[in-house]
Amino acid sequence: MDNAIDIFIKNFVLKDRRDRAEHELKNKEKRGRFTNRLNHTWANVLDMRHITKIPDSQDDFDFAKKELKITNTDRCYIISNYEDIDGQIMEFQAAFNKCYGRGLATIIMSLTGDKLYLETEIDYGKQNRFIGRH
Repeated sequence: MDNAIDIFIKNFVLKDRRDRAEHELKNKEKRGRFTNRLNHTWANVLDMRHITKIPDSQDDFDFAKKELKITNTDRCYIISNYEDIDGQIMEFQAAFNKCYGRGLATIIMSLTGDKLYLETEIDYGKQNRFIGRH
């Protein structure tokens, strides 16, 4: 999975944050530091030029599938605050169902590292949800 993580970092992490992101994502004990920053300060970590907020008026699942051109059965890698799914590879629909609305940060990314679905921590109202393409 290191290759997908490397591509994800190159495509979606701000240039001055890449070394730190790589160090944390590839170290099991430090991975939580990366995902914790996604909860509230995602714009300080991720390159938002390639990431779009899902409009409130859209169905999150359908919007993500359509815009990312991803199918229910496409295999994805998960980076998450939740240990039960973090580091897992699963089909997009199953991954989405496992993380949707849980309340903390999760990224579901294509195994090629060039597409992602992101949920951040719920503060008030609707949880922030994004898609990314590179």
